[in-house]
Amino acid sequence: MKLFANGCSFTHGHKDWKDDFSASDWVWPSVMSPMFEETVNMGWSGGSNQRILRTTLEFFDKIKNKSEWIAVIQWTDCYSRHELHDEKTDTYLGYIVSNDSSPVLDKSSNRKFVTIPSHINRAIELYHNTTIIRSKLFLETQLLTQQFILSEYFKKFNVKYLFTGMSHSSFVSNDLDHPLMKVFSRENNILAFSALINHNMNLRENETDWHPNKAGHAVLANYITNELKARNYL
Repeated sequence: MKLFANGCSFTHGHKDWKDDFSASDWVWPSVMSPMFEETVNMGWSGGSNQRILRTTLEFFDKIKNKSEWIAVIQWTDCYSRHELHDEKTDTYLGYIVSNDSSPVLDKSSNRKFVTIPSHINRAIELYHNTTIIRSKLFLETQLLTQQFILSEYFKKFNVKYLFTGMSHSSFVSNDLDHPLMKVFSRENNILAFSALINHNMNLRENETDWHPNKAGHAVLANYITNELKARNYL
């Protein structure tokens, strides 16, 4: 079997990146990699759920034998939305092509270097930087839709998968009275990472940094491995 992982900094790692911005060798996908024929980690620090959904679909669309893969998707905070912002026009854009000579790492496209104008800011948190009001119901609907789309895609192509999260805001409560809750099966949802490390300071970087440290990532790897074995995926 082969392992595909996607998520935010809790999957990519929040420090010690290499020159090519590849994930750290101590994060949970790397710890689990000896069990697999191949491991791909497309996590990206600061990335949003929009990016996670898009890059996961892009990856699997190119794979011929999709059923050879196990996908573990670590959803991030549903409030996180990153866009490109044009200061001159005060416009948010999805992608920019320019003749500017300065290459900039575009986080939304995951490690691809693109050339964009210097007045363009990257990774703007739209939720905090516009006057658009996003209700909790809107965000929950968006998150449910993203998770529903990906779960149905995996089922269609017989991809074994698990959904986990950064925190409680990476999932929508089962008590929510929402139409999607009636059709969205959650049998492959497992605990969010915060539930496993938040109450143990030995598994976190420090009191103010909630990222899992190396010991924390080892705990996460063990937990995910056990969940995969419990489902006979391994």
